[in-house]
Amino acid sequence: MGLALHTTRQDGRATIAARGSIDLHSSEELRERLTELVDAGEREVVVDLTAVDFCDSSGLNVLVRAYKHARAQNATLTVTGAYGRVENVLRTTGLDRFLMAGAAGGEGAEGRV
Repeated sequence: MGLALHTTRQDGRATIAARGSIDLHSSEELRERLTELVDAGEREVVVDLTAVDFCDSSGLNVLVRAYKHARAQNATLTVTGAYGRVENVLRTTGLDRFLMAGAAGGEGAEGRV
């Protein structure tokens, strides 16, 4: 299916709404967008995965690296809207504790990934 990204900004928060699959073929686009936002000075970045039906290890790698990059720039990166297989892989890997908004450790957690 591919990946479509739509970025909105409101109340000091940049939200990337992703649609489709995050995999080896599409993860680079997401990585570039996340890096651009943080490097441009966005301090709160949210990745909305409500319309994402698949995320493989390359997608997880992008999210973890973006999380670390945001922290290094005194910014936050959280994930919201994950469900089904995507939520399951985040929970199985333990990344939900760091990435998912509202999870223990989410929203600017001080935990280490």
